[in-house]
Amino acid sequence: QMCIRDSVKARLEQMLKDDHASGGGGVTNEQLKDAFGDEFDDLPAIINELINTDRMELLQGEGRTTLAYQWIPEDRAARLGELTNEQRLVLQVVERADTSGVWLRDIKSATSMQQQTLNKALKVLESRKLVKTVRSVQQKTKKLYMAYDLAPTREVSGGPWYTDHEFDHEFVGAIKKIVVKYVQSVQTSTLDEIHGALERSGIATVPLSVADVKLVIDTLLLSLIHISEPTRLR
Repeated sequence: QMCIRDSVKARLEQMLKDDHASGGGGVTNEQLKDAFGDEFDDLPAIINELINTDRMELLQGEGRTTLAYQWIPEDRAARLGELTNEQRLVLQVVERADTSGVWLRDIKSATSMQQQTLNKALKVLESRKLVKTVRSVQQKTKKLYMAYDLAPTREVSGGPWYTDHEFDHEFVGAIKKIVVKYVQSVQTSTLDEIHGALERSGIATVPLSVADVKLVIDTLLLSLIHISEPTRLR
């Protein structure tokens, strides 16, 4: 019986590892039923064991319609080891916030913890590189907490136009010059072609999307209208 259980456990672990390696969104109960058939009834005890030893976690909450299980890589499992219940609770709240981050007051509200206990939990989570703080360009004096491995949304970071939470006028100006020079050299151009020209220039240290380029072109067009209008009115 133990040999069969070990075989089922090994197959489950491999299924979870394959999902994680492919960047999947976790393995659902339906997928487990299809894969294990009659052996599905053996899974609950194995799943509990993997969760309790920090090798698997439940994916649930905002944006998810079904419960799923996800493999925890060894390096993350080591960082999760020996966390207290309070620290795990805080981590769950932060991770649920995803790339938008969460304010300290909202963590406190969700956990009902004393400030001192919460501060200690966050300090431990930061030291283990499970949680990090970021500053929002909209409220620079306040810190947001988010999962260590995530990048903040553009609403938080300001996107490529911000450096150290300040609007980078010099960078935007350089982008505009390249756009104008390119358009003048080819006379007519599509948005995708301008985007390609900017990528080839190597000016941006962060990826620029087509939407980012469109924003620059829109501001250039607005400035041209602003300049030409007084002349046209004379």
